[in-house]
Amino acid sequence: MINFTYIKYGIVLALVAILLGISMGLGFGCCEDSIKSKFKSDAYEVLDTVYKGSKSKAKRIASSSWSYMKRAHFHSQTMGVISLVFSLLVAGLKFAPRWQLGVSIFSGFGALGYGLFWLLAGVIAPSMGSTSAAQNALELLAQASAGCFFLSAIALFGLLGAKMFSSSNSVSVPE
Repeated sequence: MINFTYIKYGIVLALVAILLGISMGLGFGCCEDSIKSKFKSDAYEVLDTVYKGSKSKAKRIASSSWSYMKRAHFHSQTMGVISLVFSLLVAGLKFAPRWQLGVSIFSGFGALGYGLFWLLAGVIAPSMGSTSAAQNALELLAQASAGCFFLSAIALFGLLGAKMFSSSNSVSVPE
């Protein structure tokens, strides 16, 4: 039986990330044209000031914003599922509570944060005139969430390695 005491908040974050990805997918099914039109509209509102009248550049950035929406959809769902697995693994294998909490929270935050990074970058890029500018504006969110997710993976792999390759499979991982 899995004890959810230390992983419940990470699981909530992972489930919210998965729900974000699912919601976006459903939104794409019903509203793809509206979303794309909104990006074009946002770009054309600043056509003279930001794009210096270049309709082709505005169209290209609006198209890239749509690609960012798809990235947000895929990253949220995939990383959310991976985070859920990480949380269940650390709890199911009964690692120390602080490891359970850390892996779960870090992976859950990483999953949700990285999906939100792509979503927000896609939303603000047309009015900024550049996908690079949008990414730069949100780089702290991207770095923090990707870093947390990566650290949770490294921690989990280290814990699993210590457990699997110890002289006795019941090795105690340091608190």
